[in-house]
Amino acid sequence: MSNYQAGPSIPFALYNNKYKKTDKHPDLVGTITLPRAFLKAIVEQAKKGADPELRIAGWDSVSKGGLAYKRLKLELSEKKEPEAQSDDDDMPW
Repeated sequence: MSNYQAGPSIPFALYNNKYKKTDKHPDLVGTITLPRAFLKAIVEQAKKGADPELRIAGWDSVSKGGLAYKRLKLELSEKKEPEAQSDDDDMPW
């Protein structure tokens, strides 16, 4: 079972850098806008003594104009509290 539950998430995209001239320039570029609610959730985790963990997922996409890009989602992981185990287990042994 996974040890996290989905928290707030932010969609964003990375595009091929059409201004790349040398190997020192990045291959992909994009921007991320961090809404206040997302930042607040990160701060709340930090105040609880946890190191906030961000998960990222990505998909290859093509725009209507034929431009290839990476569609991404940044998500704040929220650690699940361990489930309390009761002494009244339904186990037959």
